[in-house]
Amino acid sequence: MTPSEQARDFTCPDCGGFIFRPGPRGGLSQNLECVGCRSRFNVACWRGLLVRVERISNDSEWREDMFPQVLQ
Repeated sequence: MTPSEQARDFTCPDCGGFIFRPGPRGGLSQNLECVGCRSRFNVACWRGLLVRVERISNDSEWREDMFPQVLQ
């Protein structure tokens, strides 16, 4: 299961949103952005389990042209 799929069970602690846009990824981690409030998180999964979620700065590089806009 990918970090994006694991995020379905994760809700944003800021707004309660449950729709996330995928961002840059590498290794076990993927960056996700909450569509509702634009908070960003680094999510790590291992063997289908969500093992770490860390808030990241909104100043982090995020190419808007790479990912489609999704409305909640």
